[in-house]
Amino acid sequence: MNNLKKLNKKYIKWFVLLGLIILVGISYGFNIYNIKDKTVDKISSMTIPFSLIVNPKNVDEGIAPKSISLKTGDMEKTKLKAISLVSTINDDYQNTKELDFLSSDQEKALLKRVHKEPHRYIYKMTLLNFGRDNNGNYITVSCNRYDDTKNIVSYRYRLYYKDNNITSAKYLNTKSNKFPPKYVIEDTELGASGIDQAKPFMERIKTTIINSNLTMANATDPGDFNQLSINLGLNPDDSNNGLYNLAKNSNSRVTNFGIVGYQLSDVPRYSRIYLKQQTKDTSYYYTLTFNRNSNKFVKFQRGIISTDNKN
Repeated sequence: MNNLKKLNKKYIKWFVLLGLIILVGISYGFNIYNIKDKTVDKISSMTIPFSLIVNPKNVDEGIAPKSISLKTGDMEKTKLKAISLVSTINDDYQNTKELDFLSSDQEKALLKRVHKEPHRYIYKMTLLNFGRDNNGNYITVSCNRYDDTKNIVSYRYRLYYKDNNITSAKYLNTKSNKFPPKYVIEDTELGASGIDQAKPFMERIKTTIINSNLTMANATDPGDFNQLSINLGLNPDDSNNGLYNLAKNSNSRVTNFGIVGYQLSDVPRYSRIYLKQQTKDTSYYYTLTFNRNSNKFVKFQRGIISTDNKN
């Protein structure tokens, strides 16, 4: 009888211990389920950038060149100011025979080139274009050298100005022709400059490229952009390559570019808007051309297209 009681007590202890183990196991399992559930909820609430999903190798770094202001004011007045500045430069030169719009070193260097041979002289300065970049408002002039031949040599300078004063000068290049270059005409009305339309038009280009799925690695051939050029109203022959390079060197959102300058001339009657595109290692430049005769954008080209280099 005593042995039976001892045996019952032993079984009771084991049952109690087993019950405790079962309770602890149930409690642990329930907590693990709650932890897992909360973890899943937390992960699902996180936002993963779309660019990482599309292509993990092309993370947008937020690189964008500084854009200039496109609040131009009355561009007709700006053109008259440019013409007036060149007129003053010519009057001063005729009176003093000094190139006061250049620095002392620039003037010496230019006159040394001019007087390298006899019978050479600077006769007059002509206006090639006017515009703005990150350094401010500017005019581009040609210092025209004459001699005893029929060729006229054009030494070209970019002159930055504020109000009525030339603040700095930058030598650009030298060209020659049988006529003095002049690409801004006094009696030609400027018309709509198109500068204020450049930003919204670039937004159209950006949206068109994204919707076409031709960004980055998907941009493989300029010919793929032929229909895009047509849809944008651009000349495909002049624009396919530019759009291709813009897309090829873009980030996933096509935001790594800025408008860094503009320039106007009357021959041809164009307003040119300059863009800079920045990647981690390289900068690329583009020219968006507005035809002031037809009042629309007509070209998007790679590189800087300008009357600076026109003979």
